[in-house]
Amino acid sequence: MLFQKITRRMRQIHNVLALVVGAQILLWMGSGLYFTLFPIETVRGEHLRAPQETALSLPEAGLMPVDALAAGADRVTLKPWLGRSVYVVEGEAGTAMFDAATGEALTPLDETAARAVAIANWAGRGELASAHLVEAAPSESGRKGEPMWRADFEGPDKATFWITPDTGEVRAVRTGVWRLFDLMWGLHIMDWSARETIASWWMKAFAFGGLMMSLAGAWLLVRRLTKGTLLR
Repeated sequence: MLFQKITRRMRQIHNVLALVVGAQILLWMGSGLYFTLFPIETVRGEHLRAPQETALSLPEAGLMPVDALAAGADRVTLKPWLGRSVYVVEGEAGTAMFDAATGEALTPLDETAARAVAIANWAGRGELASAHLVEAAPSESGRKGEPMWRADFEGPDKATFWITPDTGEVRAVRTGVWRLFDLMWGLHIMDWSARETIASWWMKAFAFGGLMMSLAGAWLLVRRLTKGTLLR
């Protein structure tokens, strides 16, 4: 009698929890399956990025003294950029980029420069269709709420490049694969807006419910095995 009462209670628990958390469990399984379909490098669009130069092209006249451009700066970086050497100066006033030979200010980027950056970094199949400045970029850009250049490529490899106006870099590559991955990630962690929090109370409650449903199902399975009615 005791086992019968426990089994009846376990069946009730199993059925109720299946109704409550079953849909989310299906979403976990479906989204988890999608995560396995593509390498993370493909999701991030790394195959659409062209290799970038790493060697500095030093001008014959030499580099401008950095002190002339970086008074009060917190950090100064010398790097190659579109065939020239540039200084990236970071300080309290923000970040700016200068030609290391002439001291010419190169940022914030204008449309011509943003297009040049996009084309120089593109390794996919297709052509640059448009480039425009988004004053408050969405979260997919990697700099939510900040000004960012959006460059859209059309063709077999349709993609969006998000370019920083202050350092002239491609911050993020976004494709349909990435956007669906991002949606699936939000459903998976049950953070449907920011898609960042993986320890919400919703997540904990449904995970606990799923565990209890599994344990109740395991009890029912064992009982059917012991009674020899598994296949009936």
